[in-house]
Amino acid sequence: MLRITLLTLCAAAYASITDCSKCASLFKIDALGFWPDPAIKNENSTISFAYTNPGPAVTAGTSKYSYTYNFIPMSPTTADLCTQTTCPIAPGAYNQSSSSTFPNLSGTLVIKIEWFDAGGKQLLCAQINTKVK
Repeated sequence: MLRITLLTLCAAAYASITDCSKCASLFKIDALGFWPDPAIKNENSTISFAYTNPGPAVTAGTSKYSYTYNFIPMSPTTADLCTQTTCPIAPGAYNQSSSSTFPNLSGTLVIKIEWFDAGGKQLLCAQINTKVK
């Protein structure tokens, strides 16, 4: 299951969710979603990914989560990919989602989610831009 360790958004405006791979990722992102949009303080918000792995199977890798809060970069976090999603990731289509409760923040928040295979090749990249109420 996809876990987003610090999905801390409270949107005052609609969130923008984009594929930030510039067509360079091994996986193809088919759809991204975020709801409720805008997010509500102290309630769960959910991000969803629909993606396709054209092959080969991925048995190991790294997930990286980068954040900027009010345009100030925070230290990125990394984790074993297989603790964030089920491995192996065989060729095929996948739908995954993760929910988090949003704390009391205000300002601009950008979250970048990247997955890499064991050789360091980017599997996917998604970026969420939002205003925090």
